[in-house]
Amino acid sequence: MIKVKYLPFVFFVVLLFSCKSVPEDLIMFNDLNRGRNLTGTAINMENSTTTILPGNTLRIIVSSGSVMDTKTYDMFNLLPVTPIDPATTRVSNDMEFQSYTVDENGEIDFPKLGKIKVQGLTHFELEALLQKKLKSYMSDPVVRVSIERNFIKIFGEVQTPGLFSIENRHNYTILEALAQAGGITSFGDKKQVKLIREENGRLESVVLDLTSSDIFTSPYYHLKQNDIIVVDPNAMRRKDAQYGASDNYKLAVISTIIGTLSSTLTIVFLLLDRTK
Repeated sequence: MIKVKYLPFVFFVVLLFSCKSVPEDLIMFNDLNRGRNLTGTAINMENSTTTILPGNTLRIIVSSGSVMDTKTYDMFNLLPVTPIDPATTRVSNDMEFQSYTVDENGEIDFPKLGKIKVQGLTHFELEALLQKKLKSYMSDPVVRVSIERNFIKIFGEVQTPGLFSIENRHNYTILEALAQAGGITSFGDKKQVKLIREENGRLESVVLDLTSSDIFTSPYYHLKQNDIIVVDPNAMRRKDAQYGASDNYKLAVISTIIGTLSSTLTIVFLLLDRTK
């Protein structure tokens, strides 16, 4: 008789401890809520610089700090560029055709200078290299390089999945990428964020846990061009896909009713037990 009397109480306790108020896969850097302190933690700077790869498109504009070089630097641009203001040697913003495609050997064919190896260089390093080579032709060469066709791809449970250009950006992190995509949705599993990367013609993959602040010291914290990010759906989203959102709502209502009845019966039985 005693065992039967306390069954509702036992059922309520089991139900209570089997439910979580906020799933951990919804909270970023959850370990900070548990007392971890990041003060003094060094961020992993691996892959923090954006370098030129085969297939990239480079916009390269050559000008000069000297007005005497106006005619000379024209020959180093793919199309003649008309200065807007010769006194300051500002060039036209129309650079649509001022571009070079990096070939499979990591090279570009530059006017007068011929084949130049650019793979692995940053845009700053290429600017310095070209300025050094062009000093044989003009007194004060100025070179501006922009890396194009430099993308990362984000799929899954983010607000705006798609293709995102990083161009010349250095220190581009996975958090910045996800922010550009509008952030992870409430149905995204922050413990299961997949990153796929190509290295020297070979693919590698890793699953990142964004509920942990260990991401800041991960070699995958900074992204490389062509990285692919996939945010998996969390348990709630998978249940929606399996049963449908309306069915899950019904189950939640039923669970709430059962929990309420269980707690009410428990209180009633305890009061009856005291009156005996």
